[in-house]
Amino acid sequence: MKRVQVLLRLIATILIACWSGCSKPGNSIAIAGDSTRTFREIVEHSPGRLGLSKTELAGKIVFTKYCQVCHGAEGDGKGFNAFNLQNSFGTQPANFTDSTTLAALSEETIITAISKGGKAVGKSQYMPPWSGTLRNEEVENVAAYIKALARLKRQIESPE
Repeated sequence: MKRVQVLLRLIATILIACWSGCSKPGNSIAIAGDSTRTFREIVEHSPGRLGLSKTELAGKIVFTKYCQVCHGAEGDGKGFNAFNLQNSFGTQPANFTDSTTLAALSEETIITAISKGGKAVGKSQYMPPWSGTLRNEEVENVAAYIKALARLKRQIESPE
């Protein structure tokens, strides 16, 4: 019975992740304050938005579509599925707003984790590989955004 419950939770987690956005990037998407536009239009016409470079903004858009369900909208590891991952499997998504966590992760490690899944870098096997869904450029953009999250948190907490 316990195995069935765990399996059902895993299936529910996967379905929720897919429901939140398993279509290919590059299709029309919408983010707060924008009418529905293409991915490229949003990035090219939003320089400096949120203090992000174009690469980081492109990464934020992809992160929002594919990663926030586990890692949270702020990248703090408190996404919708974090509770299920913690309670069912004893794993917590990474908190990318923690500068200590980020300092321990090279950009290459982040890219590998995104492309090949968490298991490829000694992290959770429940972090899926995204290489079949995301192009290399999108993976690199997400990695750049993840590296920017701790900096953004510091800017918010102590504005100059």
